Amino acid sequence: TLRSHYEKRTHQNLIGSGIESFLPLIEEIHLWSDRKKKVMEPLFRGYLFVKTDLRNRLDILQTDGVVNFVNTRGKPAAIPDRQIDWVKTVVAHPGTVSREQYLNVGERVRIVRGPFSGIEGIVIRHKGVMRIVLSLEVIFQAVSVEVSETMVERIPVVPTRALRGERTAEAQSKLSGY
Repeated sequence: TLRSHYEKRTHQNLIGSGIESFLPLIEEIHLWSDRKKKVMEPLFRGYLFVKTDLRNRLDILQTDGVVNFVNTRGKPAAIPDRQIDWVKTVVAHPGTVSREQYLNVGERVRIVRGPFSGIEGIVIRHKGVMRIVLSLEVIFQAVSVEVSETMVERIPVVPTRALRGERTAEAQSKLSGY
C-alpha cells in the first residue's frame, strides 16, 4: 500500500532503485468549471505491484511513498503472474476499462474471442451492457471490460469441497505469485 496520491512518484522511485514495478494506469477525464482534461490515473488507487523476493523487502519499504506490503497470514501477499498479465492486457486497451467494486458473487466466465481472449472474470451488467469483472482478490480490487455475450464461455463450478478451503494439489501449485 502507498501514501495517498504517491503512486506515480513511488513507481518511479522503485524503478530508479532497480526494483521491477508495475503501475497500471487508465485514462480519465477530469472536469473543471472552465475545461476538461484527459489524465492518466492509477487503476488501483493506493497500490502498485512489485516483482521481487524477500531480500528486497526492506529496500521497498524504505522507498518514499511505500506504507506497507499487502499481507496475508503475516507475509507479503503474492498475486499470480496470470492475473498481472490480465491487468496488463486490459490497460493496453484504453476506453474499455472502468473501476468496479470487488464482487464475491456472479457467474465466472472466460473470454474466448477478441483482444481479451483467455481472461477470466465475473459477469455483471452495467446500464444494460455486459461487462466482465477481473478481480485481484489479494488487494480486494477489480476492473471491468465490456464484451459481447458471444465472446465468453462458462467456467465449470468448483466442487464444494474445494470451496471449504480443502485445496487440491493442482490448485495449490497455481498459487505462485507476482
